[in-house]
Amino acid sequence: MDLPLPRLDLLIRAIQRCPVLGTGRDSEAHGWYPSHESGLVPESDLAPAAWIRPLLTEDSFQVRMTVPQGFEAYARIFFPFDEHLTWTEMARRNGRIAHALMEEETIQAAPGRHRAHPYWRMAPEQVEALLPILTRHASSPRGWFLLWEGFGDLDHQAFRPLPKARHPMRDYYLLSGPHVAYGEFPDDPNYWWPDDRAWCVCTDTDFHWAYIAGSAACIRDVLSVPVLDAYQTKPEDPAHGGMDTINNPRQTIPRP
Repeated sequence: MDLPLPRLDLLIRAIQRCPVLGTGRDSEAHGWYPSHESGLVPESDLAPAAWIRPLLTEDSFQVRMTVPQGFEAYARIFFPFDEHLTWTEMARRNGRIAHALMEEETIQAAPGRHRAHPYWRMAPEQVEALLPILTRHASSPRGWFLLWEGFGDLDHQAFRPLPKARHPMRDYYLLSGPHVAYGEFPDDPNYWWPDDRAWCVCTDTDFHWAYIAGSAACIRDVLSVPVLDAYQTKPEDPAHGGMDTINNPRQTIPRP
């Protein structure tokens, strides 16, 4: 049986966190905590994050349950499948329709056939493409990050003294730092925004995608980059199982 190759980005990060081969903490012994070189700073004052929760609609199971309302435009960025296959390409190969509300189950093979699984975080090539766009649409090279306190690879002893931003579903640690430090996190931050709040990138540990809210110009730039595999959405769109009403997951797909 052929086994899937390991994800290169995760392998690199594992090496970086090894005390012998890399420069970070030993993740097995301590877990992740930002290094001084990363520029990331865990914050004790949660005021910069207080604006988000009032703009969420709790228990709506819509985009606005995760993403703050009030922005000009919104997009959904899909994390690729194994071998960096985009959702758009997966849908095309299987005769499905790619759209903003597609689900991994509805764009793949019929029941009983092998299923691929998408990443749980943004792929390195997506981060590389997104960073210049977001930097261009912000007035500062620095921003803020909310990181879920439940991630298993954190140094919980080091983080424990810090206060947590409390949302209905999860609690988060607040960090500040340069936008380019996004790739330093062992898991994607759940919220990421610049000092001027010109945009906000949001995801959840249960999602295989991220949402981004911003100006119309910012979202146009995001939508124009194929590797981001982004589709325009809106706050009132559903964000739950069964939201894809276009593709039928039980439909038989012709073999190529």
